[in-house]
Amino acid sequence: MTARPRILIVDDEPDYLAIASRIAAKAGCSVITAPLALKGVELAEKNNPAMILLDVGLPDISGFEAARRIRKVRALASTPIIFFTVRSELDMVSEGLKLGAAGYVIKPFDPDELLRRIKAAVFHE
Repeated sequence: MTARPRILIVDDEPDYLAIASRIAAKAGCSVITAPLALKGVELAEKNNPAMILLDVGLPDISGFEAARRIRKVRALASTPIIFFTVRSELDMVSEGLKLGAAGYVIKPFDPDELLRRIKAAVFHE
């Protein structure tokens, strides 16, 4: 039996963290979570996840700054990152895309859409 791909989810809102975790599990992934960006960077370095779901508006540092730090780690340089946030301004989307985002999801997100994005990023479906 092969191990399930591990996904890191970083969000300071417990409800979104729980919902995204359930969706990732439904996609066939194991999940690790962090409520803060710096903890997320630490967990990414330790666990080398197959994908990262990263909230942009975190209280310690922005999700974009966390992504910059993650991208500096050689083993994580090409790890798919999907940003999610309540903000839908075009400049926010372009910032995420500049960092090589695999996707961008606006909260509140459609669970089926998030499931499709996870499967596409992790399983290339």
